[in-house]
Amino acid sequence: MDTHREVDSAHSAGAWAAFVVGAAVGAAAALILAPTNGRDTRSYLRRRGNELGHDAMERGRETLRAQSERVKSAMAAGWERAGNAISHAREQGEAAYREARESFQENDPGMTRPSYRTDSPRSTE
Repeated sequence: MDTHREVDSAHSAGAWAAFVVGAAVGAAAALILAPTNGRDTRSYLRRRGNELGHDAMERGRETLRAQSERVKSAMAAGWERAGNAISHAREQGEAAYREARESFQENDPGMTRPSYRTDSPRSTE
């Protein structure tokens, strides 16, 4: 279990909750103490809300791009490691096969390797 991530996650959730509550309290205070009339205040709040929403979407897109690049990089590294492991295993298997074949031939030099191929085509009947 990764307690560091759990603490970060809990801290992050608490920070977001505090932000939302603070924003609501700030908005209420702004409406009550606003020096302008309601129409101007609503217009300002609408405009500012749109700006904040746009900024949040841009940050979200940037975060998504960055995470996408991290995932692509991790996938490429994983595929490369898997390919290397497969190549290594294949080389080890081939070496073991050669060693076993040579050992077998040394112990029984008259034994020849059987051929599993036939020169005639297989019957389809």
